[in-house]
Amino acid sequence: MMLKSTIARTLAAAALVSLIGAPFVASTALSAGPAVILIIDTEAVFAQSKVGQSIRTQFQEQAKKLQAEGAKTEATLQADEKKLSDERALLSQEDFQKKIQALQKRVVDYQQSMQEKSQALQLGVQQANAKVEVALRPIFAEIMKEKGGTVLFDQSVIVAGGSDLDISAEVLKRLNEKMTTIEVKPVSPADLQAQQKNGN
Repeated sequence: MMLKSTIARTLAAAALVSLIGAPFVASTALSAGPAVILIIDTEAVFAQSKVGQSIRTQFQEQAKKLQAEGAKTEATLQADEKKLSDERALLSQEDFQKKIQALQKRVVDYQQSMQEKSQALQLGVQQANAKVEVALRPIFAEIMKEKGGTVLFDQSVIVAGGSDLDISAEVLKRLNEKMTTIEVKPVSPADLQAQQKNGN
């Protein structure tokens, strides 16, 4: 029986979670005149912001702890697997099969637990990111109003040019003034559904 590494699979999924949402496109009520386009590099703003760095650091620390926990459990399971293999000649076929089944159940339970904890961490990061996005929207609206902008595009959808229309630096400044950290707290799918149901 081979004990495949669950740590790498589960944490890789969490590590690949986007730290910012889909390309942002906002607009104010369009007037009869031509559109005034502004540009925001949300990825850069998030990466450079104090709150974005805080979220990333918290994720890395929690992922590291989860990885250490998983490595310890895997080592125990592997040791038990080897011990069972060594004892095989001393056990009846029936007893050996019972011990094999019990070990296999422990492996399955461990893998499920790691997947659930990884998913909870992933959802926790997503929830923290969502709060940052909520904080960004009024900042976008304020700057668009100040500059007379009618449409705001994310830099990722701009093919070329637009540096003179980029408001990223000002958004970053205001975001840092508004918030510096948000707790990344793992949340299970069931808890997330309950929060959404209660309007939290």
